[in-house]
Amino acid sequence: MKYSILEDPRYKHIAEPKSILFQIFSFIFDLYANTVLTFYTPVKVIGRENIPKDQPFIFVSNHNSHMDIAILAYATRMGYEKFGFLAAKDYWFDNNFRRIFFKNLINLIPISRKQNPESLDLEDTMTLSKAFMGLGNNIIIFPEGSRGEPGKMQRFRKGAVKFSMGLDVPILPAAIIGADKAWPKGEKWMQSVPITVKILPKVDPPKTEELSKTAYNKALSKLTKELETKITNQVKELEETTSPE
Repeated sequence: MKYSILEDPRYKHIAEPKSILFQIFSFIFDLYANTVLTFYTPVKVIGRENIPKDQPFIFVSNHNSHMDIAILAYATRMGYEKFGFLAAKDYWFDNNFRRIFFKNLINLIPISRKQNPESLDLEDTMTLSKAFMGLGNNIIIFPEGSRGEPGKMQRFRKGAVKFSMGLDVPILPAAIIGADKAWPKGEKWMQSVPITVKILPKVDPPKTEELSKTAYNKALSKLTKELETKITNQVKELEETTSPE
């Protein structure tokens, strides 16, 4: 019988309905985040009508702050429970304590960042992601890979588009401004700074089965660059329209 990653006891919870403990934590987190993002660092959301109503999506944005995940979840009004995040397998899943403790706190999907005998194939991560999204969930990916310096955009990597094409789900781009001042990288505490997030129209991926390897690679690079340009330009536009006279 062929082995399935979905049967692995380390990962099978990803494709199962959330536990009561997870739902309780999600409720508490949403209550806290909604309070902070409504009153202390008030978030203005533009473009909520662009959120897909009948299909899962990969939510992407620029990434400058500890707050970005909470901001994106808040912007959709779907709740923290409905979002998953790619996480390094060697750090989050190979350690038994972290894997068991955090599976009731956050939706993590393993991806290998090191090549060794214990690595997951990208196909395995895709399989887990597809199963997770099959429950009506979505995935957040930051194409920059890590938080950059406040106010500076890094070059986009191809991962978000690769997952969109591999899973045949749309990308929902968003631009965030203000979060880099409210809680930038390296700071311990949030500041009371207004934040704006603009959700752009979704981007549907091409059908990969219709593409040759060369055409696939070209489409991957082209869509990644288009996504980077679109979000970069929107961030600049928001900064110009919200800056004081």
